[in-house]
Amino acid sequence: MRPSFIASLFIGTFLFATFLLQWWQLASYPLWIWTVLVLFGLVGLLGLSIRRHCTGPCLVIALSIALSLWTVSHAHKKFQAQTLPQYTAQNITLLGTVTGGPSGKPPAALYPVRVEAMDSSGTLIPVSGSVLIEDYGGWPEYHIGDRIRAEGMLELPKNSEDFDYGQYLRLQGISTILKRAKLSPVSVGALHAMPLPLRLRRMLQSSKIWFESRINLLFPEPEAALITGLLTGERRGFNKRVLDDFATTGLTHLVAISGTNVTIIIGILGGLLFWLPLKWRFFPQVIAIALFTLFVGASASVVRASVMGILGLTALELGRIRDTRLAILWTAFFMTLWKPEQLWWDAGFQLSFAAVIGVTEIGPRFQKAFSKIPETLGLRDSLAMTLAAQITTLPVSILTFGRVSLIAPLSNILAAPLVPIAMLFGFLGTIASIVWFPLGQLVGFAGYGAAEWITGTASMLAKVPFAAVGW
Repeated sequence: MRPSFIASLFIGTFLFATFLLQWWQLASYPLWIWTVLVLFGLVGLLGLSIRRHCTGPCLVIALSIALSLWTVSHAHKKFQAQTLPQYTAQNITLLGTVTGGPSGKPPAALYPVRVEAMDSSGTLIPVSGSVLIEDYGGWPEYHIGDRIRAEGMLELPKNSEDFDYGQYLRLQGISTILKRAKLSPVSVGALHAMPLPLRLRRMLQSSKIWFESRINLLFPEPEAALITGLLTGERRGFNKRVLDDFATTGLTHLVAISGTNVTIIIGILGGLLFWLPLKWRFFPQVIAIALFTLFVGASASVVRASVMGILGLTALELGRIRDTRLAILWTAFFMTLWKPEQLWWDAGFQLSFAAVIGVTEIGPRFQKAFSKIPETLGLRDSLAMTLAAQITTLPVSILTFGRVSLIAPLSNILAAPLVPIAMLFGFLGTIASIVWFPLGQLVGFAGYGAAEWITGTASMLAKVPFAAVGW
C-alpha cells in the first residue's frame, strides 16, 4: 500500500468515527469494543506477517478507531472534571480571571472567566471550571487577564428550540453561566505578574479595541459595523435588523472570521503583488496572514482559519494539489485530536475547511474561467477565490443556521465581489486616518461604498417574498 493511501485511510476513518461518537460520549468505553478492535488489528498484523497486504487496512482501521475512542473519552472526562456545576441553582461569589473579551448585545456584556475559588462567608473554597458571567453594570469594562470577584445565580446553559447553547459554550470549555452578576475588580499588583500568554492576549485585545474605535469614528452605521466585522470578526455593533437581513440572504458568513476571510486576504494581497513572480508572493502573503491572526486576537478559531488559508495558498503557489489534500487531512486530524468538539459543533471549523477546499479545488478553475476579467488590483484573483470559497461554504451555512436562503446564490453573487474592496479600503482608510483624518475619509470612501452596497443588497433582497425557508 502507498503511504498516501495509508495516511488517507487512517485519517478518514478517525474523522468519521469521531464524528459518529458525538452521539455516544463516554468517560470509558466497554471492554467488548476494545476486544473487537484488538482482534481486528491482529488479523491485519497477521496478514502483513505472511505478506497478505490486502489485510493491512484492517490494522490501520483498528488503530484509527481506537485512537478516536480514546480522544472522545479523554475530552469527555476533561469537561466532566469541572467542579463548578456542582454549585448550580445557588447564589454564589466566585473569584477568577477574565480569559476573553466581552460578547453579547448591549446592555449586557458576557465575559468568559476561568474560576479559581468560591467565596463562602470569607472562606475560599477551591473550584475548577470556566463560567460565562453576565454583567449588566456596563462599567468598568473588563479585559483579558483582569482578576474579578463576581456574585450571582449560577445556572446551567438552557437550550432553545433552534439553538443548543450548551454545545456552543462547551466549545469554549464553559460549563455554567452566572446570571446578572455583580462584578468588582480584584487587585493583583503590577501587570507583569500576569502570565505571559494572558499578557500577550491582553495587548492584542487592546490593539483590536483601539482599531475598532477608529473604524467607528471614520464610518457611519451600519457600514462601520460591517467593516469591523469583516476585519476583526466583532459582531456586537450590528443591530438586530441588519443581522436578520444577513441571515435571510445567506450573508452571515461574511462577518464570521473563518477561512473565507483569510482567503480574501490572500486574494487581495496576491492581486496587489501581481508584478512579482509567483513564487515571491508566497512569503508576503503568509506574513500578512500571521499579522492578521495576531491583530484579531489569535483565538483558536482564527488560528485554525489561518492555518487552513496557508494550506490553500501552498496548493495554489506550488501546484501540488495532491500533497496539499493530504496536508489538509493531517491538519483536520490534529485539530480534532486536540479538541473533537470542533468537528461536531464548531461552524467556524467546518467553514474553514470548506473554504480551503473551495480555494484548492475550484479556485484554479475559476481563475481560468475569469481570464477576460482584468487583473487590476487583483480583481480576477480576488473574485475567483471569493466565489470559490462561497460555493463550498454555502451548504455548511445552510445546515448550521437551520434554514435555506433561496435568495443566497443571488445575494452572494451581488455582494461577495465587493467584500475584498470593503476590507482593503476599510483597512487602508482606517490606517490613513491616523496620519490625517480627512485622508482616511478619502481613502476609505471606496470601502464605505462597498460596505453600503453589501448592506443595501441584504436589506433589499431580504424583503423578497420567500427569500428564506426555515425548518
